Amino acid sequence: MNVLLISTYELGHQPFNLASPAAFLLQSDHEVQCLDLAVQAFDDDKVRWAEFVGISTPMHTALRLGLHVARRVRKINPAAFINFYGLYAGLNADYLLAHVADSAIGGEYEQALVTLVNATAQGDGKTIAGARSGSQFPRQQFLTPARHLLPPLSKYAALALNGEYRLTGYVEASRGCAHTCRHCPITPVYAGRLRIVQREMILADITQLVEMGTQHITFGDPDFLNGVKHSLQIVRDMHAAWPALTFDFTAKIEHLLEYRELLPELARLGCIFIVSAVELLNDHILALLAKGHTRADVEVALQLTRRAGIPLRPSLMPFTPWSGVQDFIDLIEFVEAQRLVAHIDPVQYGIRLLLPPASALLALPETQPHLRRFDEEKFTFLWEHPDPAMDRLQSAVAACAEAAAHAGQDIHQSFAAIRELAYRAANRRPRRDLDPPSPAELSPPRLTEHWFC
Repeated sequence: MNVLLISTYELGHQPFNLASPAAFLLQSDHEVQCLDLAVQAFDDDKVRWAEFVGISTPMHTALRLGLHVARRVRKINPAAFINFYGLYAGLNADYLLAHVADSAIGGEYEQALVTLVNATAQGDGKTIAGARSGSQFPRQQFLTPARHLLPPLSKYAALALNGEYRLTGYVEASRGCAHTCRHCPITPVYAGRLRIVQREMILADITQLVEMGTQHITFGDPDFLNGVKHSLQIVRDMHAAWPALTFDFTAKIEHLLEYRELLPELARLGCIFIVSAVELLNDHILALLAKGHTRADVEVALQLTRRAGIPLRPSLMPFTPWSGVQDFIDLIEFVEAQRLVAHIDPVQYGIRLLLPPASALLALPETQPHLRRFDEEKFTFLWEHPDPAMDRLQSAVAACAEAAAHAGQDIHQSFAAIRELAYRAANRRPRRDLDPPSPAELSPPRLTEHWFC
């Protein structure tokens, strides 16, 4: 069967969510093509060729863009079977099936896609009906991703390091998460489940990435330290095979504290930064989100990572129904005091809490007063802050960060502009001027993609 897999947005990296299922489908003797609309033009000819179209939806932005893609596919090729797969397909299956999709698969999707494509090719209506929607969690034997079907790595985000740019590959050592933070979209889908990707497959994938010119690896797991023994063995093996290869990963603050003794070894093995979802610094709100850390924990994590020589790059979510202007100013002052300006992309300061269907936050009594209607086209519950000034501040900060990104503005200038917005919202001036960045703060290691989680 002719299968077209489409990605709309994957945070600037080569879409693993196309390459992995493509390998499964090729093994089952299907013809497969891939289309990454983040770096490629929409291809009408590929759409006409396809009998089955799978649209990858690992994140909210990808789902919203994917909805428009599916409608365009339907116009060009009305007979094509349209499937959405990935995290946000599972969360929004009811809407997708009612409006544009023939099927939606959440959770572990590779083998489920093969079953669905086989059934579609054979006209097995009963099997197709049974696979129309839902999330599945089998323990799969993964295959080496079919990266030859994707655009070259040079089309994607690179590692910026010491004034040079290095090709970057993206792999996953695990899926799901053992933790259940209330605001996280993984929680209502995986519900604390963790699925490990076999070590031999990951190393085979890294091998092909190195052969393609990769000099840096991003581990895209929701939390690389969920399966810490598994992850540690992978980077040990990776370093033994390619000593010059660097890497980064994402981990919870509580894991950085729990596994503090491993940080020096991770630095020796090539880790050059760690992303962690700090979100904000108000302990009451962190408890509502079930983040598992406090402001004090963040301070300790910064001390530990600095001592190990690994920069920490916090991701943020400053705007919630419970956040006030002072919370935002506290965050700005913390970033200043901790010399983190160069380690946080400006877009992070404008992030607003998203409430997808089945979010664990919806049942909280503290959430109820702020909820408005469910916006089907935006795939989220709308909420309003009790202080309209906070919604205005969020809009202003987000617009400022977006403009700065488009203009290629220096990150310290962008921070200064956002800082000014914060103090203006509080009707006061900062207590002191911003310190100029030191030479070491001008260009810390980072990816050239502004959006990360």
